[in-house]
Amino acid sequence: MRRALATALLVASAATGAFAEIPVREAFQLHCSGCHGADGRGDGRIVPDLRALAPLLAVEGGREFLVRVPGVAQAPLESAALARLLDFVLTEMSGVDDLEAFGVAEVERLRKRPLLDPLGARPIPRPRIPALAP
Repeated sequence: MRRALATALLVASAATGAFAEIPVREAFQLHCSGCHGADGRGDGRIVPDLRALAPLLAVEGGREFLVRVPGVAQAPLESAALARLLDFVLTEMSGVDDLEAFGVAEVERLRKRPLLDPLGARPIPRPRIPALAP
């Protein structure tokens, strides 16, 4: 149900372009929370926890990976709005306090090459998540 709602919001926003200038917290709610949840926690299995992205910035290719993940690269947002959203997620949710803000040109360049296999391209493994009880 959450995915259907998120997909509907993405399609609606792509059709209208209405979300390009919304405040970043609202952009998060509209473009991220449908899958990652309002707190960014993810689902513990497939959808990653946005509160744990800081380690990616410390490895080669990690910053690029964050922009090229299909859900980010294909988000129906102008690159400036997407840069602000990435900055928000990394500082407010992952606690990165020394982030070099994403630039519009950087985001535009990277999102032109979305990852076709994001799990295979991830520069560091995802943290082990205990199996959920059935």
